[in-house]
Parts: sequence; C-alpha cells; structure tokens
Amino acid sequence: MNVLNNKNTLPCKIREVTDNDISEVYNIELKSFKYPYPLHLFIMYLKLFPKLFIVIECEDKIVGYGIAILESGKTGHIISIAIDPRYRGLGLGKALMKELEERLRSYGVNTVKLEVSVNNHVAINLYKSLGYKVVKRISRYYPDGSDAYLMTKNLT
Repeated sequence: MNVLNNKNTLPCKIREVTDNDISEVYNIELKSFKYPYPLHLFIMYLKLFPKLFIVIECEDKIVGYGIAILESGKTGHIISIAIDPRYRGLGLGKALMKELEERLRSYGVNTVKLEVSVNNHVAINLYKSLGYKVVKRISRYYPDGSDAYLMTKNLT
C-alpha cells in the first residue's frame, strides 16, 4: 500500500504484531490517549488474538496499530486503534480499520462494535465514513467521568 502525503508517497504495509513490536506499539498508545491501556493488556491481546493485532509500517517504521477481538456469537470488537501523531491525516487509520474488518469477516463475524469518546470528533467521523453508527451513549465510560459512544457496523 502506498499512502500519499503533501511531499511524496510513503510505502506502507500492514502486518501482524510480533513480540519485538510491543514497545513501539505501546509508545504510540502513550502518545495517543489520555487514558492509555496498561502494557500487560497489549501482551495479553497478542497472545489471545495474534491475527487481530496488527501494525502499519511506513518506511520500515511502525506508525500505527489496531487491535480487535472475537466476542460471543458473531461479534467482533475493535479494542483500540492509534496512529503516531506525526503520521495522522494520511488515511492510515482507515486502512487499519478496513484490514481489521476483513480479518474479522474471515472469522465469520457479522457485527463489529467499538467505543469512542464523545469528544473524539476525528475518530467518530472516521468510523461514520466506514459505515459505523452510534447506537448508545455510555455514561462515565472514561476514568475522568466522560462519556463514550458505542458504535456498531454490520459486515454482511
């Protein structure tokens, strides 16, 4: 995959995370979120769902990641997606989401869900552009008491 920015084309690829990637992935997590997940969760997701924990590399540098899990029935859950702040606005988040959806589809998933801060308008717009719909507002979802939206998408 090639990604266009205003200077040139970045050669990018998506692949599964390895043990050696966790520290770089976690560094992106810390730069991206006010309330980052603890490191041990990343290690757990790598062990439990290795095919659903992916990174995007541009010029051989990890610049983003995405994590999904399988839930009961035919439901997938996007746990987290983040792009290094220096690489945002290039379509990398959309590419990660599409790849996670394809991987979830391969497991027979027909519904995907995620939670997003009601204040994260960039992410909400990304998810809406991919066909996600707000189905519920979750009160006091985050540690500071702020709310989240539950969004879902039908993959069939």
